[in-house]
Amino acid sequence: MSDATKIKILIVYERSGMGHEVMANILANEILQGTDWEILRYTITELLQDPLSELLTKTWVSAWNFFICHNWINLADILINYLMRLILLPIGEVSSVAAMHQTLDQIAPDILICTADTAGKCLGSWAKEKQIPFYIVITDLAVFIDLVSPNAIHICYFPETVNAIQSFPWKLTYWADELTRSSKLSEQIWFVGKYLYDFVICYPQNRIYRNIDRDYQPQNQARCQVIGPLREAKHFEIRERKELRDRFKFSPTDSCILIISGSFGGNFCTKYLKHLQDFSLNSLVVIVACGRDENLRLKIEQIAGKNQNYQVRSLGFVDNLHEWMSAVDVILARPSAGILLEALLAHTPLLLPQQAAANDRGAINFVEKYHLGECFRNQQDLQVKLKQLLENKELYQQRIEELLKNYPSTFAEQQKKLCEILL
Repeated sequence: MSDATKIKILIVYERSGMGHEVMANILANEILQGTDWEILRYTITELLQDPLSELLTKTWVSAWNFFICHNWINLADILINYLMRLILLPIGEVSSVAAMHQTLDQIAPDILICTADTAGKCLGSWAKEKQIPFYIVITDLAVFIDLVSPNAIHICYFPETVNAIQSFPWKLTYWADELTRSSKLSEQIWFVGKYLYDFVICYPQNRIYRNIDRDYQPQNQARCQVIGPLREAKHFEIRERKELRDRFKFSPTDSCILIISGSFGGNFCTKYLKHLQDFSLNSLVVIVACGRDENLRLKIEQIAGKNQNYQVRSLGFVDNLHEWMSAVDVILARPSAGILLEALLAHTPLLLPQQAAANDRGAINFVEKYHLGECFRNQQDLQVKLKQLLENKELYQQRIEELLKNYPSTFAEQQKKLCEILL
């Protein structure tokens, strides 16, 4: 089929270390496979073609990664999740719409998919103008306002996110007022002023964030599709736990814990490894996934040499982390939607700290709601919950299996379902 007759699908993402690029790659490389489609991928900054925008994006991404790596969760939350959206988001919306729409005109996609934050309004207004399908893939469970658009079909992992999406009132300026390339300066100023009034002055009534920790009264009829856990095809492969444990040289009596903080590594791993130093349990093995953090790996190896209570093993960046997740008994992790989905597909219970950035709190509430693991408040609580998980791991695995029965069990089924939605 010639390029002129192919369906052109544009996927917009951002290299922000928060799952957006991962999801864009899954869609482009594994889901949307076929000769009838031309798949294009652009970051938001590539669409804007603006050096200042690229610099600002790199700065806030670097800041986020730095804060998370140092486990400064509250600082990351306040400065980036909230202040950036409360103050900079409306200014960014009005200043970027013309440039982004111009680039979209040149690309001229037939279908528009967004996996990034902050771009939903601008992309949605262009899709509405051109009368083409527009999809926002929600890569977390909780949502902020910039991931909700009247012009989009929202693709979510679980129904709880749909409930959160439909709790935002369309009557507020952010959704009620259109921004297009032809918007006048006075209209743009009005939009920014009304946005600041709605979400800064009237913040107690109009929150920019929705967690999944309660049921909300519907305020809109946003279109949504629930797809269940979606990760790369390798996460759907059947894995034999005993064979994996033999390969990784775990004894049948070992209780194995995997500590993971995504590819960040960082202080999260050392903090909770130290919390386990006086944990009393025979044949305990703790594996620390260090990702690309070589400094962390050196620290873990030093701790391993001094530790007398249990065996500590460091793990660098590997392609088979999903197999390690299936081989262990418990995953002690920094909360995130990506870790949650991978743990579910590994059929391994999670142990999560209660402290998390707003975009990751949905993972905590989901684990608590369906009893898929445990969440802890402090060091003592961690040890109590860990013992509970190890003593009842089969029960937690059964709960995970019950949840997964509601969703596609193979990657082929997941691919078919998504293609039916998108195409």
